[in-house]
Amino acid sequence: MGMFDGIEKASKSEGGAWLLPGQHLFEISALKQPEHLRNGNCFIAELKVVESTAEAYEVGQSVSWIRNVTKHKEMALGDIKAFLAAVAGIGEDEIDSAGANAAVGDDQPFAGKQVKCEAFNKPTKAGGEFTHTLWTNVA
Repeated sequence: MGMFDGIEKASKSEGGAWLLPGQHLFEISALKQPEHLRNGNCFIAELKVVESTAEAYEVGQSVSWIRNVTKHKEMALGDIKAFLAAVAGIGEDEIDSAGANAAVGDDQPFAGKQVKCEAFNKPTKAGGEFTHTLWTNVA
């Protein structure tokens, strides 16, 4: 086997910085569900910073919010549903599979829309920290 075996199926890394704690206003660049990720199926929101209280962020910086559906299906789907509802300005009960698939489709209906985010660190049972997010619609 050569070092480049499988390169035909490889895709470049497009990730930005992870979300940091703070109050943020983001503009959606793209919503994706890339195939063939080594950690399974993921939902990725590629965002640009419009405003932020996180000193490490600069206006225009790219950040990524990722939820792994393969590893944490129930929690990930709930988080994705809350995100999509906030972006669309509708109730979580109005989010369904067809709408979620459309959100990550080629048409990118949410590209250019803004969304507010409150992010904060929350302790995990394993003793680490997880950055929790609360998403809000921008009217």
